[in-house]
Amino acid sequence: MTDMHRLIPSLALLVSAAACSNSSGPTSPPPRATLRVIVQDSTYKPLLSAQGSFVAKVGEQREVRLVYQGSLPTDSGSEFLRFEVPADGLYRKPDGTPFGPADSIRITITVVDPKQFLFDFQPSGLQFNPSQPARLRVEYHYADQDFNGDGTIDSRDAAIETMLSLWRREPPDTLWFTESAAKSVELEEFDASILSFSQYAVAW
Repeated sequence: MTDMHRLIPSLALLVSAAACSNSSGPTSPPPRATLRVIVQDSTYKPLLSAQGSFVAKVGEQREVRLVYQGSLPTDSGSEFLRFEVPADGLYRKPDGTPFGPADSIRITITVVDPKQFLFDFQPSGLQFNPSQPARLRVEYHYADQDFNGDGTIDSRDAAIETMLSLWRREPPDTLWFTESAAKSVELEEFDASILSFSQYAVAW
């Protein structure tokens, strides 16, 4: 991957809304038992941490970010994943009871395999407000652009990139479903509203 490929043209910020597409809808792929999950670029820096945790609290907007290593192994570098819970985002606890004023809950996001774009969100069963959902943004700037793994980055990989979607499944269910998400090929990211916890993956 070249340095030029990693640069985000300023023009893309102006046209990203037009470039975004929804990864679900009438043409969404059917549920699958297996996926081709994209992998990290092995020539780039590893993740600073494969897990992030924070306490979400009713009435306060909070977030967690996972990043790559910076110039030093202990420094923060480019963003990989961001998860945000708005002030009115918490809806129901894992046991189904509603959140009350000033209630809080610890949220943990784990990259299941640091070499893949595959994530687990806990606690299972947590639900978010349909009118104020949580937000997940995943950036794949530093994914291995040889998406089909044939050793060559070519037009076939470019075609695969247009097929990439955000997928979800509810463990222990083995079927993956596409998650509604805004996808920008120019910005190389997915942006999704999250209503409940699950496993998520960027795949084709």
